[in-house]
Amino acid sequence: MIYNTEQLLSHIKALGIKDDDYMVVHTSLKSVGKIDECGKTGAEALIDALRLSVKNGLLAIPSFTYSNIREVPIFDRRNTMPCVGAVPTVAVQLANKAHDIGDNTCIRSFNLSHSVVAFGKDAYEFTKDEVKSDSPMPEFGCYGNLLRQNGKILLIGVGLTSCSFIHYIDARMATTPTEPYPITAIDYDGARYSRFARNAYGPKSSAPSRYYGQYESYLRDAGAVTYGKIGDADTMVCDMRKMSDIITDMHKNGFYLVTEDRK
Repeated sequence: MIYNTEQLLSHIKALGIKDDDYMVVHTSLKSVGKIDECGKTGAEALIDALRLSVKNGLLAIPSFTYSNIREVPIFDRRNTMPCVGAVPTVAVQLANKAHDIGDNTCIRSFNLSHSVVAFGKDAYEFTKDEVKSDSPMPEFGCYGNLLRQNGKILLIGVGLTSCSFIHYIDARMATTPTEPYPITAIDYDGARYSRFARNAYGPKSSAPSRYYGQYESYLRDAGAVTYGKIGDADTMVCDMRKMSDIITDMHKNGFYLVTEDRK
């Protein structure tokens, strides 16, 4: 089947997404199927549908660059493209265009490794404090703001292994930060800043994201995850507040994800 923006919007709304929701989205564009919207790419059409679904709230699309800054420690807000897919890359391009015309309803945060592109009337306020942090996911940053707004997560064609919010939960439980490393940050005006960044870090009970699927049954049974479709893509809707409370309590009570070292 071939989908257009209107059809994708109807699928998103059928998942219970409300106009004033704050929402972060991870997606596999290929999984959605063929999208045909006159004059637009599939990624652009999908972003349009997502923006319209929360037209009175906020849409956040992760534009992470953690693998791009490892060998060459430079983050260029305009030119360092995401390492996480086609939709984030298009989101960055839209943010660049918005900056050039003075539109502050579409902004890429100035986070060195875990930036997001925010769309909505609150996009500036939502992202502005990321520049102050050397942490991938600071408490006062985008993910903390999403949680305070009782936000939702859409996982379109991907599972919990792609859910970056779980890294944020881990980071909140961390007791010892990782060592910072120097990095050059370049803003839209070409100004260069000497900054420091840190790798993500969690408690001893945390594990790499490839094991995050082990949370799913617990989250589903507690009503923190529901399911549906967007286009051809199997989609999960996650309640951030419930997810945070459940996973935090699990680890406080001694839960460990099973890994090769913990069998």
